[in-house]
Amino acid sequence: MKGYIRIVALAAFCAAPAAAQLTTSGPVASVDNIPPAPVTNLQAAAGDGSSVSLSWTLSADDARSFTTFGSQVVPRGDVHGYRVYRTDYFPPVDDSGEIVLGWFTHEGNKVDFDDFFLLADRFGSSDADGDFELFFDIVPNGQIDVDDFLRFADDFGKAVTQEQGSERLVATLGSGVSEFVDNDVVSGASYVYDVRAFDGDNETGIVAPFASNEDIARMAMAVGVGQ
Repeated sequence: MKGYIRIVALAAFCAAPAAAQLTTSGPVASVDNIPPAPVTNLQAAAGDGSSVSLSWTLSADDARSFTTFGSQVVPRGDVHGYRVYRTDYFPPVDDSGEIVLGWFTHEGNKVDFDDFFLLADRFGSSDADGDFELFFDIVPNGQIDVDDFLRFADDFGKAVTQEQGSERLVATLGSGVSEFVDNDVVSGASYVYDVRAFDGDNETGIVAPFASNEDIARMAMAVGVGQ
């Protein structure tokens, strides 16, 4: 009985059309779901009012090397390049157009006790501390002191407005590049930059918590003074 079953099965296979017996497939595109590591140490420095210079440490995945392709020597690596993005800001101002420095939360539309508590929590800190936050040193002297509180008192209770543009791509650079000069700036405007490493399918922005030193370092005001 077992031999009969084997013969029938073999006969059925041999009787099937050749196209049904063979399975073919074309190439399958691979998808890279792992984004490259972000850049670090992004710094923005204003020039003479008409430019902002950026520098950063390359992504850890930018292991730039070279290989031959035919008769050409071409670069290779996990990072294809870097995209530079910019968001345009004008400084927050009160109803009379005066710049407001004490609006730390950037929430709501006025300087209030939430801003005060943020400043109070940092009273007494200085640039000698490893976690010193420049954002709160509104009377710049390397420490959060009475001068900052007096300046904050001038802003307390003020209604705040701020113009902000949408983020836009300003440059696409190759791998191994760690500098860029933005010449398309307007004197008096503030800019926040992001440099994102990208590969074939992904891009990764910098990691910069709001108001951290990393966040402050990527800001610049095009009046010759870095913010």
